[in-house]
Amino acid sequence: MMFYRRLLTLSIALVAMLYGAICVGLYCWQTRLIFKPTSLLTSTPEEQQLEYEDVWISLDGKESPGQEGLHGWWLPGLSGPLSDNALTLLYLHGNSENIGANLDLAHSYQRMGFNVLLVDYRGYGRSSGPFPNEQRVYEDAIAAYRYLTETRQIPVNSLWLFGHSLGGAIAIELATQRQAAGLILQSTFSSMLAAVNFSGQYSWFPVDWLLTQRFDSIAKVAHLKLPIFYIHGLEDDTTAAVMSEQLYAISPSPKQLWLVPEANHNNVVDTAGAEYFTRVETFVQQTQPVVSIQAPMSPVE
Repeated sequence: MMFYRRLLTLSIALVAMLYGAICVGLYCWQTRLIFKPTSLLTSTPEEQQLEYEDVWISLDGKESPGQEGLHGWWLPGLSGPLSDNALTLLYLHGNSENIGANLDLAHSYQRMGFNVLLVDYRGYGRSSGPFPNEQRVYEDAIAAYRYLTETRQIPVNSLWLFGHSLGGAIAIELATQRQAAGLILQSTFSSMLAAVNFSGQYSWFPVDWLLTQRFDSIAKVAHLKLPIFYIHGLEDDTTAAVMSEQLYAISPSPKQLWLVPEANHNNVVDTAGAEYFTRVETFVQQTQPVVSIQAPMSPVE
């Protein structure tokens, strides 16, 4: 009997040690679980024969000499519904891959008439620097913003911010720090804690205690002072559509929420088709202070 008690005690101690070791690992290595950068550009504007310019941006927002700092593509706006308004879009991508995987959607905004700056955070694509974390990607977004407003002299009232998934949280943080004409947030989440809990992968662990990469958008959006358009697929099993609903509910007006039937995390545009562009263009025209409107628009909340 004594043997079995000792065996049970030892087993419990080993399980506790293993559990503690996993908790320490999650705490120390969480950035490797959240950020999934790749260096290979699977698509480039040159391959797609798009008009573009390679840009390199230092952390102070200036053009970087040589090939150092943040790497991005400047896509000048093409003739489209919004081209008369001289608008610019800062495109902030999600946690995986790099700007190459986001080129198609960025080009769609270029065809709407936006000038588009598509930029990689440090550690992604060709951007130099250490492995990303929450503070670094915020700094990178500010550097890209400063490049647009200071180096390229883009007026803040014609600069829109776009964020997909994690990029939405980065765009929200940027909007708390800098002025912009509006926000377009696609498939984003209310907080990293909510996203982790939704995944269910770490339900056995005290995630709230361990998580340092908070991306707490739900605590920020109520303080924003610009138009916000939330877009989310109803079949998204990565960041649930209810998260955009929660953000929308506490965001100030003007705002709009579009839940796309049958769309998941990464195929919203393919699923929505032409309606995607119509809705984005309409929202921008309704809320952009300098526009050329051909017909009366219905009011946005």
